[in-house]
Amino acid sequence: MRFTDEPAPGYTAFPMGTLQVFSVKVAGIKRGLQWPLDVFGFVAVRDSIDKNRKIIFSRTRNNCQTLTEKDRYLVLTGPTRAVVLPPYVTVEVKLTIKGPTESEDKELSFLAVRLFGRQGTRYSYQFRRYKTSKVRTLEFAVGHIVESVEATIFVRVIDGSWPDSCCGQFAAFSTGVREKGFRTIDNQKIVLLDSRREKVLVTSDGEIELSRRVVSVAKRGTLKVYVKSWGWETSKSKKNYCG
Repeated sequence: MRFTDEPAPGYTAFPMGTLQVFSVKVAGIKRGLQWPLDVFGFVAVRDSIDKNRKIIFSRTRNNCQTLTEKDRYLVLTGPTRAVVLPPYVTVEVKLTIKGPTESEDKELSFLAVRLFGRQGTRYSYQFRRYKTSKVRTLEFAVGHIVESVEATIFVRVIDGSWPDSCCGQFAAFSTGVREKGFRTIDNQKIVLLDSRREKVLVTSDGEIELSRRVVSVAKRGTLKVYVKSWGWETSKSKKNYCG
């Protein structure tokens, strides 16, 4: 994604270690906070390539995401290019809980931490980091993908059209990843778009507007992209799968 207008210089085009963000979750809340929470703000990462923020979650106060006790995962929207690792990346979080008025908003998380990769490892692996404050615990599920390349994913309807009555989930799975301790976790889902009960947005030329496009893939691994679609009855009490 760094070289979309002209070929990449030869000295920059080679597989390298990257950070794959699988999910960010509000694992716990304290101090009288109660579900649901209307959350806005941003989560971003910085690497050694250019020090700029790579946004992976961003919501304004007028476009909050509602987190519930059953669904505590942030809907991620990035990064727009692969995040280089090692030696480390910096994760920045500024999340706020929306109150009845702006003056009643409450801070959920404000932090900047470093995540380090394992030097010299031969295996891609997933690990989790928990960051706890007085009011919340955040869980980051991330992966150190060694000798990896960047896959940029586009999905387009090329025959017919996407039915307005159909919701959809689009996800990618990359093989060759292990859990810390070297237990394989191939097919760990990376959600590219989950419309839930909302309409899937499609451009005039049939392209699905994904929330995320970039996935890191180990050089010796494979990438699979899955599409699941379903329709809702008028009562929304039953789920019917579209074709």
